[in-house]
Amino acid sequence: MTQYLSAKEFRQRIPKIREDLEKWGDIIVLKKSKPQFKVVPFEDVPSDLTDRAAAIKDPAQPDLQDIANIVHKLRGIS
Repeated sequence: MTQYLSAKEFRQRIPKIREDLEKWGDIIVLKKSKPQFKVVPFEDVPSDLTDRAAAIKDPAQPDLQDIANIVHKLRGIS
């Protein structure tokens, strides 16, 4: 579950960030109530761009194969 911390809280918790990441999964740091950056465990981030895309697949968004099929259908290519 994502945890939101102010920049001040984040600085104070730096010594415990590793344990916090294990507990919360990821941390979003806020400054003046606006997200500044996201901290995620290193192991959870795939190194390959295609692996990242698969890891964050949004069911509401078509994947590349679906897009290709739509384009081919519009162009009349079978």
